[in-house]
Amino acid sequence: MTSSSTSSSRFPRISTHGVPRRCWCGEGITSFGSSTAENRYRRFYRCEIAKDRKSENHLFKWIDEALLDEIQRVDAKHERVAQGLSNFEEKVMTNVKSEIARLELEMSQKLKEKVNLEIARVEKEMKEKLKIATVGMVVAVAIIGIWTSLYV
Repeated sequence: MTSSSTSSSRFPRISTHGVPRRCWCGEGITSFGSSTAENRYRRFYRCEIAKDRKSENHLFKWIDEALLDEIQRVDAKHERVAQGLSNFEEKVMTNVKSEIARLELEMSQKLKEKVNLEIARVEKEMKEKLKIATVGMVVAVAIIGIWTSLYV
């Protein structure tokens, strides 16, 4: 593929990136096939009025170069989007991890509170049962003491 600098244009071209839509003069773009020996049948974009005004410097760009420019622009944009997604994913993962840590701490504290409340409830219940058992034993010992004093 021959570089666009080998064109037979008498004027330096204004640089355009990608596939052109309009010429710098505002006119539309048409595609043609080259008829020169050096670039036989190679397709190019040209300003619609440039074919009538050869002495003016209007848009000219090889189609293959325009398509390569477009591919490079799309690749660059894809890379920026991919990097943006990667950064977003990192931020989301950081937020998720910190939220998980916060929730784990909160759940751990609530679980400790519930366990402590349950331990306190069971402890109170056991103390009441122990009191009842102690009173029962005292009563039983008193009955045994009375019985033995009467019959022994």
